[in-house]
Amino acid sequence: MTNTECIQGIHALRADYYPLLGQLMNEIGMADTINHIAQPNNSQSKIDVGTYVAFFIHHILGDVNVKMYRMEEFFQDKAIPLLFPWNPNVNLEDLNDDRAARVLDSIWEANPQRLFSAVASSVISKYGIPTDIIHSDTTSKSFKGAYDGNSDDSDAPQVVHGFSKDHRPDLKQLIFGVGTGDGVPIIGEIANGNESDMTLNGRWVKNLRNMMKKEYDEFLLYIADSSFVTTENLKLRKDTNIDIISRLPGRFGIENELKVKATSTNKWQYIGKLSKEKGAASYKAWDTTDTIDGTLYRFIVVHSDHLDKRKLKSIHKSIAKEFDLQSKYLDTLSQRRFVCMEDARIEVSKHKLSHPTTYHEIKWDVQKRTEKRKRTKRGRPRKDEIPELQNSYYITGKITERDDAVRAESDRAGMFVLITSLIDENIYPARFILEQYKGQYNVERIFRFIKNPAWIGSFCLKKNERLAALGYILLMAAIIYTLWERWVRLALAKDDEIPIEGLNRVKTKKPTSYALQTIMSGILVLFQIQMGKMVIWLSKPLTHNQKRVVELSGFSSEIYQFGGIV
Repeated sequence: MTNTECIQGIHALRADYYPLLGQLMNEIGMADTINHIAQPNNSQSKIDVGTYVAFFIHHILGDVNVKMYRMEEFFQDKAIPLLFPWNPNVNLEDLNDDRAARVLDSIWEANPQRLFSAVASSVISKYGIPTDIIHSDTTSKSFKGAYDGNSDDSDAPQVVHGFSKDHRPDLKQLIFGVGTGDGVPIIGEIANGNESDMTLNGRWVKNLRNMMKKEYDEFLLYIADSSFVTTENLKLRKDTNIDIISRLPGRFGIENELKVKATSTNKWQYIGKLSKEKGAASYKAWDTTDTIDGTLYRFIVVHSDHLDKRKLKSIHKSIAKEFDLQSKYLDTLSQRRFVCMEDARIEVSKHKLSHPTTYHEIKWDVQKRTEKRKRTKRGRPRKDEIPELQNSYYITGKITERDDAVRAESDRAGMFVLITSLIDENIYPARFILEQYKGQYNVERIFRFIKNPAWIGSFCLKKNERLAALGYILLMAAIIYTLWERWVRLALAKDDEIPIEGLNRVKTKKPTSYALQTIMSGILVLFQIQMGKMVIWLSKPLTHNQKRVVELSGFSSEIYQFGGIV
């Protein structure tokens, strides 16, 4: 055994937070759920599919440098019986890349999305995850390698070029779609790398009631980003009686019209800050209704005092561009001579129509000058020749910035428009709508987990089927990761619970999964073989903070002990 200390037959192993993850997987019956769907009836494998998936999840949540063909090395210094309480006698010698590949094949053959949904259903049932409000979003995951494309005999998601949210258009990718209930993934799909977000959203809305086991008349709210809002998807949500909250995209002309109207009104509703974080944005909202394709929707124009820096930069560029262009036009006009005042004024009117300004106004003037008339006779003029004079008219102008226009456009840079089918302002005030939309950050946090460049990319898989199967395992790992955080936060939310010490020993009632992992790191256990039995115990008592995390997770320090037959 490597990386252990041995004193009189007593060995030290790492436990850290892994027993907590193992207990969570055990409580939801993850291995049994997976085996019921994916385990072949005649399998002679020593490690069942469900337990092998748990090995994957422990590895993913424990070390970003995951390598499927060397996975046993990761577990050499771990207290295995504590990680797999449903199968404590599992043997690391049975871990190998061949078995891992066959596990992924079994998952694919059993339909990995069905398997993920079954695990999610177990979590919903065991931990009471709400399913009436779903936050959804998609992201892309890039992969290096050839990935030659579609196979005639496979319907596996294809690693192909598509719109890259990783800003790596040179790489092929897969699309990950995630739907969360109270921050925990309960819907997941891995799709072709060129799958449209609009199409995926439409497919989910069409099937959402079946997925969530909701009757047609039960409340079901779907929250998504602007890619959801198409005329077809809005029709689908109406047909399935699903309420929605989304961001109205600029491709709908009404979006800019609403911003313009909001800029000119003083009927804003103050919402304030949604977060207690220092420097959090403050919001106000303007509420109205209108129709799209004959259906009434509610539109909430939201203004944030944290103006979008990118939009402001674009506005400043537009202001400078307009000034330079008008200066050039004005310089050209100022060189032209007009024979009368009326002609000059007509030209000014033409310019205003053909070159309107958004951010500037021009103070026009027509100046009369007496000039020498150009000679029509050939040759040099005589010395006593009196030059003939004429009246000429020239256009001048002074360009000034319109403060009101610039201010209005800057205000619009801090605005976005929400669309919702929740019409009743008394039941669903603007603050509720905004809070729900801002809840999208829960999905985005999961994407940061998924998009870690070391995860999945380092598994060196070339078959699309195995890559997709592993992708669904990654989504299952995200379930365990977020479930732990949610359960601890719910326990801490009680009035009589005092905060725990989070990162940098800061008191918190909302620790992140990463903070919980950090708190529970550095925990060693000892084990010894006594009369043919393996006995495991803590090398030293848990700290008060660690003990509280274990208890808030729903367990006791006994999860760090074991006394079973080898």
